[in-house]
Amino acid sequence: MKILKKFIFTLLLVLAGFVHLEHRAEAAAVNPAEVYTYEKMQADIVELAKQYPDLITYKVIGKSEYGRNIYAVSLGKGGTNIFINGSHHAREWMTTTLNMYMLEQYASAYKGGRTIAGADVRTQLNRTTMWFVPMVNPDGVTLQQFGLKAFPSSAHAGLIKMNAGSKDFKRWKANGKGVDLNRQYPADWANIKSNPGKPYYKNYKGSQPQSASEVKAIINFVNEIKPASALAYHSSGQILYWKFHQTGALYDRDHQYAKTIGKMTGYSLVYPGARPSGGGFTDWFTSTYKLPGFTPEIGRYAGETSLPLSEFQSIWKQNQGVGLYVAGIGYSLNGAKTSSKVTLATNQTNDAVAKSRKLRSYYSGNIKSTSDFKVSADFAKAYQNASKSIASAETLLKGLPQNDQNRLMQC
Repeated sequence: MKILKKFIFTLLLVLAGFVHLEHRAEAAAVNPAEVYTYEKMQADIVELAKQYPDLITYKVIGKSEYGRNIYAVSLGKGGTNIFINGSHHAREWMTTTLNMYMLEQYASAYKGGRTIAGADVRTQLNRTTMWFVPMVNPDGVTLQQFGLKAFPSSAHAGLIKMNAGSKDFKRWKANGKGVDLNRQYPADWANIKSNPGKPYYKNYKGSQPQSASEVKAIINFVNEIKPASALAYHSSGQILYWKFHQTGALYDRDHQYAKTIGKMTGYSLVYPGARPSGGGFTDWFTSTYKLPGFTPEIGRYAGETSLPLSEFQSIWKQNQGVGLYVAGIGYSLNGAKTSSKVTLATNQTNDAVAKSRKLRSYYSGNIKSTSDFKVSADFAKAYQNASKSIASAETLLKGLPQNDQNRLMQC
């Protein structure tokens, strides 16, 4: 009996060791219980790409005004792109924590075959690729968290002036040059309200739209990946922005999506008036691409400062399924768009085949010399019609998934 007990005790120690090793192998990189800095984000992005090399990649899409990298991180394997971002505003850096935590939790759930908020993560990430830009404004975040010491001494006087003479930067919202990045997008920019008219800690829209390097990077990246839906996180107030001049069917579509996100999070939907102040990322995305974009303001209202760390767990509980839901929206819309393109390309291909077959009546086996070859006006017209139809079909085919291209090329 003593030998058996000793064996069981030894076995338990070994199993405990395996559990400990497994826990270490899957140790969380993102710690939401600490002030989340630009440097911590950089390290976590690299670590997550190492932990999940088949799911996560990253790249630098631009530089901030002070030369800090702006990172884009991809999660998933699908052909439909989704875009999520955070920290357009400096004091709202908990949105970066949320972006990064969401990224890690979704990757972990994919690997473990788990669901989140009732959604099958593996299914969603096999058919979409979620692109995150967790920190759009690294200069502003760094200034808000560390103050003047994180910037060259030559910039101190200007930063203090833009901060209305204060050396306390906890309320700072702009980028490192005093430009509010969420008032920089070309969406009714000329009519933005409450603009101070000069570089300032908040609300300055800049001398012209997309003049800030950070916004240029985001616009270029979005135009590159062409996401089917977008989510721009801000803080605070537990409200949801979703509307910017949509009407008719687009309004009805986006309103329904917004109401679902409102139910998931408990956030109140914002219904702006006829002339909302524009310039925001979601304003630009929805008006440019005619696709749904959402701006949740996370956390209870905190005034002109960052959210307390104690808010994060409730924020995560409210938002854990939102990214997956927005990915599902994008996949559904992209599928409908692709289906429409396939139908159009199929009709055009059939038309090209039919017009090409009409040329058969002009074929002849009696051509023995060039003098026997005669091009009638009817043949020339039929040939031109067939050529134009084939060219149109080829153009439409290029925009289809490869399997649909292959299928239609056999017609």
